[in-house]
Amino acid sequence: MYKEYDEVKSINAKSVLALDWDETTSDYPLAFKHMATLFARVIIVTVNNELTSEHACKWLGRSPEDLQIFCCPDEHIDDVPGWKSDVCARENAALMFDDNPEVVRACHDKGVNAVCVSERAWKFEKLAGR
Repeated sequence: MYKEYDEVKSINAKSVLALDWDETTSDYPLAFKHMATLFARVIIVTVNNELTSEHACKWLGRSPEDLQIFCCPDEHIDDVPGWKSDVCARENAALMFDDNPEVVRACHDKGVNAVCVSERAWKFEKLAGR
């Protein structure tokens, strides 16, 4: 899961924080609310098409001007890790948090710093053979 980069993207006050919603931000709202204060912009990269900007802004203490939601379109639902990593790379995310280790791996492959956050050990079982 860990990947060593030749050069690490730096994180600064103008950086973009990328967050998955379900089973990530929704599981650790206080931690991500605090973390969001350290970034100029927050993007939510999710398959949850019911999440509203109002709800996300309220949870994270952000304004609609600096929070954007990207919801996976139906045509990419078969490759959510690829789609999420593409969004993170295109939006210049400095850091991505997701509960899916495949998303984290896909982000790493595109040079995006990413961290897997999950208490659900079964999500890692298929990676054990790699």
